[in-house]
Amino acid sequence: MERDLSAATNRLLAGTVTKYLLLAVNVGTGVFLMPFTVRHLGQSEYGLWMLVASMTYYFQLLDMGYGNGIVRHIVAADRQRDILTVNRIVSTFFCVYAVVGIAACFVSAAVIAVVVPRFPGLTPGQVRTAQAILAIISVRLAVGFPMTVFGAVTNARQGFVWNNAVAIATVVASACITWVVLEEGYGLIPLVAATTGVNVLGYVGYAVTARRVFPPLTIRPSLFSRAQWRDVASFSVYLFIIQIAGQISFNIDNVVVGAFVGTAAVAVYTVALRLGEYQRRVCDQFSGMLFPVVVRFGEEGNLYALRQALIEGTRVAVTLVAAVSACLIGFSGPLIRHWMGPAFEGSVVPFVLLAVAGVIVVSQAAVCNVLIAVGSHRLLAAVWLGEAAVNFGLSLLLVRTMGLAGVALGTLVPLVFGHLFVLLPRACRAVGVDVWACIRDTTRPALVGAAAATLVCLVIREAMPAATTRVVLAQTILTTAAYFGAVAALGLTPDVRARYLDQARALCAWAAIRPSRPRTGVET
Repeated sequence: MERDLSAATNRLLAGTVTKYLLLAVNVGTGVFLMPFTVRHLGQSEYGLWMLVASMTYYFQLLDMGYGNGIVRHIVAADRQRDILTVNRIVSTFFCVYAVVGIAACFVSAAVIAVVVPRFPGLTPGQVRTAQAILAIISVRLAVGFPMTVFGAVTNARQGFVWNNAVAIATVVASACITWVVLEEGYGLIPLVAATTGVNVLGYVGYAVTARRVFPPLTIRPSLFSRAQWRDVASFSVYLFIIQIAGQISFNIDNVVVGAFVGTAAVAVYTVALRLGEYQRRVCDQFSGMLFPVVVRFGEEGNLYALRQALIEGTRVAVTLVAAVSACLIGFSGPLIRHWMGPAFEGSVVPFVLLAVAGVIVVSQAAVCNVLIAVGSHRLLAAVWLGEAAVNFGLSLLLVRTMGLAGVALGTLVPLVFGHLFVLLPRACRAVGVDVWACIRDTTRPALVGAAAATLVCLVIREAMPAATTRVVLAQTILTTAAYFGAVAALGLTPDVRARYLDQARALCAWAAIRPSRPRTGVET
């Protein structure tokens, strides 16, 4: 049992390291390219692009929750070393996703013909541009759907490092293409077409990595299985509900802002959304890869490992999200002002509210994974759906009186009640952990670090007002150092600190001796 947990931990930590490298590349290119892109395209055209992109987010709902359902069933078959069943699952959903891709094209055509021309506030020229952008993006979605199965195979076998390597290459190539296209004077439509082409090539890379981690992988229409489809679908419908709720919770905002305030306001709110996205992505890399690991523990009935995953996963998530949030909230005003300009200062208040919402979502990611592993996915889906409904209603109500801040507040309020007062207690009961003990053990490092970071932030802002974006970033680094220094010195108990150091040493040793050959069976 301890050996299984150690091997899974090593793969998870190795994947986390490369995931953070991917994140650094994503954030670095985004921080540089966002103002560069706005300058070349103009605020209104950039806002139009973000508005259309927000519409395409909902095309992902055609996935119908199959993604993690496929991972769960591949894990179960792989644990039994049943290669034929794995290939049946992959072949079945390659065919299913091919049909979904065709459906995405029809949905896109309907949106282009009916929705875009009637969207409030768009000029005739903007309508034509939006239609062209949507057509290009829908091609990528149609191709991407059937290719989803390759990423699922790699994740099910915990080959996180390989998927991350492909993603890094895709991000770098997309950034270079963006720079060249805009520097050469081309507009929005050529830019979207070029970056879409890069992303399509990236899908080929995921197919290669899937074959590497699972050499017997075979995809044939003859392996299509209705039984496998039904088995996955019976579980995935609840993940689909969660997916819908998540899309509403964070991606409906730009549509509400665009409808009631205008496209220029969409550009302002997008800055808050983008920073909130960076906040969550910085902090959820570990938790995001925890799903296949926790599912495997659930399939094995390993209650001890599930308990450790809940405690350790939540502690890591809370510690990371508190660090990033304390810095981003503390320096949000000067950061946004120097990064994007005075015209975007209206992003500050919405971002602070979205950042608090991000703290809740990230800190409870391990809770959600454990609930799925123990079979409480119905409760999880119901809570997410309730939160989304309240979010949408509050956003529509508050945008009229509070503007952008009201939309962000509509996102925050339901998350507080659903995640903290329903999901967390249920997960603790499922693995035999006292709720208050869990809260105490998982939040102590974050509370100590946040107190130190807040003090340092206040002193720095008072003593050294930031004059440039670089100064703000330097101040943020100092605050982050104070946070983690306090966590290491005072926040972690001696036994937890010693265990983390042992895990770091074990990971280095594991990486040094791990054979490069692909796995052909289930590692233990």
